[in-house]
Amino acid sequence: MKRWLGVAAVALWVSGCKAPLRPEPATPVPATVEELTAAIAADSRRSDHEPDSKVRDQLAADAGRNADACIARAPQAAACLYYHAVALGLEVRAHPTRAGELLKTMLDAASRADAADPEYDEAGPSRIRALVLTRAPGWPLGPGDPDAGLVAARRAVALRPQYPANVLALAEALAKTGDAAGARDCYARARDLAQALPTSTDRDDWLRDAEKGLQRK
Repeated sequence: MKRWLGVAAVALWVSGCKAPLRPEPATPVPATVEELTAAIAADSRRSDHEPDSKVRDQLAADAGRNADACIARAPQAAACLYYHAVALGLEVRAHPTRAGELLKTMLDAASRADAADPEYDEAGPSRIRALVLTRAPGWPLGPGDPDAGLVAARRAVALRPQYPANVLALAEALAKTGDAAGARDCYARARDLAQALPTSTDRDDWLRDAEKGLQRK
């Protein structure tokens, strides 16, 4: 998942401003691991830019159903563990009052995915851990730990240094732990990496996030 898996603690994600998407009729559960994970990724992409809370609730429910089916089919597969974490992130977005419990489970799923394949989705397991640990509230409200988030972000960048989302995660972790100069350098690097990529929604999102980071005092 390219974006992330991007955003909430009690708002690990920020919704965009596209026109609301109408709920769609329930569809049969996909049959294979590849189909299940693709469906979860599609739900996550929609949720990233969906302002309608009812639609986000439906997307979270669909992703959770597909994640459960994936784990049932291949409980040790990195893809299923990783997208289980992604689906939990959508549930956090839809039900922030349950964030503390859900984020702990999300971290566990990401850790298990990392053990199975640390390079899955461009070092996605470490990226997820970095963002959750950096953004979530700390004990007793949540599992947040900025120092541990920085370690996870550095691991993601070490595994996939050219992937803009990893560099953005590191920039955020550096900012949260008080390294403003290091954060600015990483935001600038993420912007340069994204600018070198072909036009896409992911590229636009990464550029926007990098520019926002560079504008912060």
